[in-house]
Amino acid sequence: MNQPTITHTEFKAHFPVVVMQQDHDNVAGMNDALSQLILSMEHRFRDTDQNAAKQAHIATEGGYQTAGQLNFFDLKDSALNMFSSVLLKPAIDAYLRHVFEDAAAELTPYPYGWANILRAGDWQRPHNHASSGNLVSGVYYVRVPEEQPPSGCIDFLNPLVVSQHHGYSPCQRVQPQVGKLILFPPYHIHYVHPIVSQEPRIVIAFDVMAHSPGPQLVF
Repeated sequence: MNQPTITHTEFKAHFPVVVMQQDHDNVAGMNDALSQLILSMEHRFRDTDQNAAKQAHIATEGGYQTAGQLNFFDLKDSALNMFSSVLLKPAIDAYLRHVFEDAAAELTPYPYGWANILRAGDWQRPHNHASSGNLVSGVYYVRVPEEQPPSGCIDFLNPLVVSQHHGYSPCQRVQPQVGKLILFPPYHIHYVHPIVSQEPRIVIAFDVMAHSPGPQLVF
């Protein structure tokens, strides 16, 4: 009787959660201009119904978030245009190629964005961005005050809860830093720890839809 032999061995991760982190230099000028734009919007709209953070279904607790009916990327601003064309579009294209491979060529990604400001005591409760046609979600850190973790950190929850029985971490924590861009699947549950600093923490967040809703593209 012949002894059995191995013909093939493969280790494969089922249902992977692909998170992309990208850091950037030489962003100070662009980020200063973006900060001024977003802070001016906060000054104008924070105490009005145009502050989306006041809405119960929004995960932001306290602080300011641009109105839900506004696509932040539609604003006519040179710094925002630079961010969209130089940082965001290449990152989205790279993420889609990595996740969807050849099928990425069939997509016409359309980013829908909003800006968010948090200060001391503000935070974001656990949530995800899963919706029909949403390919990827993300966040870019425009301004980050100095804080000790976990303050201001974003935690991504382990979607395979049973894996914690085998010693896997219940979450993956990312410490924000200016110029960091994170892209992740829309279904990936995440939250932001309460802010301690009185200085504003300013981010641009976004979802990327599979197709543009009209003939005009953001980029």
